[in-house]
Amino acid sequence: GPPRDLYAVIAAHRRASEELFVAAEFKRASPSKGDIATDLDAGEQAARYASAGAGLVSVLTEPKWFKGNLEDMEAARRAVNEQASERLGGRPLVLRKDFVIDEFQLLEARAFGADTVLLMLSILSEAETKALIDKAQALGMTPLVEVVNEAEMKAALRAGARVIGVNNRNLHTFKVDLMTTPRMVEVAR
Repeated sequence: GPPRDLYAVIAAHRRASEELFVAAEFKRASPSKGDIATDLDAGEQAARYASAGAGLVSVLTEPKWFKGNLEDMEAARRAVNEQASERLGGRPLVLRKDFVIDEFQLLEARAFGADTVLLMLSILSEAETKALIDKAQALGMTPLVEVVNEAEMKAALRAGARVIGVNNRNLHTFKVDLMTTPRMVEVAR
């Protein structure tokens, strides 16, 4: 089916509820932690997340470091579709989490059921981010643009990002700084 608009879903959730909009993640492994849950079934886990109230299910599709694949995302989409009629506000969105750097990956994301994709300013230039935002929107997707510092927040805003996620973890040192988010809010104001 058609993608759900991430911005519209979050805005509607905010108007209808004071509860948090929760994003849950399906991840088999990571470069920093190694294997986490390599044998989990993505569809079953997505269904658990949906039953618990997640508004978005993020699925790692990068194969080398995270041991993910597009079939995991497709299975997650099928699973949340099956629960759609039981949920107030519709099924959770499915996000492709990967190192998205080109339009082909956006097309893959849609073909395998993603509603949205993660665009990371830590690996994209501002111009690349803007181009991918425009291409994603042409496919009906509002991307989640991830930032880790003030310069990236400013670039995301200039590129036209409608939904911005702040990563509180330095991707080079893996150190978490919980003051990153408040600093980014100030930049966005």
